[in-house]
Amino acid sequence: MRDREIVAAIAAGDPAGLAGAYDKYAESLHGYCCWMLGEPDRAADAVQDTFVVVAASLGGLRDPGRLRPWLYAVARNQCHRRLRAGEAGLGEAAGLAGRPAGAGDDTERAERRGLVRAAMGGLRPGEREVLELGLRHDLSGADLAAVLGVSRNQAHAVASRARGRLERELGVLLVARTGRWACPALDLMLYDWDGRLTAPVRKQVARHAGQCDACAYRRRSALRPALLDGMAPLAAFPGGLREKVLRLCAGDSPPARAYREEVRQRAGPFGANGFPRQVRQPGGGCSRCPAPRPRQPS
Repeated sequence: MRDREIVAAIAAGDPAGLAGAYDKYAESLHGYCCWMLGEPDRAADAVQDTFVVVAASLGGLRDPGRLRPWLYAVARNQCHRRLRAGEAGLGEAAGLAGRPAGAGDDTERAERRGLVRAAMGGLRPGEREVLELGLRHDLSGADLAAVLGVSRNQAHAVASRARGRLERELGVLLVARTGRWACPALDLMLYDWDGRLTAPVRKQVARHAGQCDACAYRRRSALRPALLDGMAPLAAFPGGLREKVLRLCAGDSPPARAYREEVRQRAGPFGANGFPRQVRQPGGGCSRCPAPRPRQPS
């Protein structure tokens, strides 16, 4: 089903609409929630409550073609409400960036992953989040801004700042490792290089890349695959969650109705465009006291 058809079906109360939305987006939403919260079980709870909100509030979405960013915006609020307890999250407990080097990793890959982890660790939580949303989930422009609940200019500024910092941190290594075949000047500069990224080598390559169009392009184009290679793998998607979610959203028992109503009320207000107003992340001026969790029906 296309997104507009899914939205129309959900608004009409057709169970196929919610099932279609789940089948199309639940796995990627779980990956995002797991990155945010650091635990697969907590992520599964956030995804479940996201689809409870979908069933109750999707009808207010002004543009049905924007279902995907709307889902991420709802899931983001679900995560931030859980993060108000002050627990680890935003990529910290989830394995910020990178798998540990294994027996099959060569020195170059291990070095790259170590640099990715170090570079990502030096970013602010909001910068790490826009990179996660942009690189892993392909959200950008107006969609990224809608998920974050900010203007498009603000979202672009944060994304550009984060990417720029990573280019500075990782760019020298990426250019030195992969750019010599495309740039004779760089190849000549590094003809006797022993492969160690010492401070003088870093400074020399950075100065060259700032003046060479080919190496500047190499630095930008190599960043995305290097980051994806260094990011932590997503947790396994729980197979039994689909039945649980669809049963909960369609259930007519008093506990199921009470749970859905409590989740709907806790979802907070929605804007004129139908997107949820974003909960501010911990440390951003909101209360750090967790909201009580509704008791799930058995």
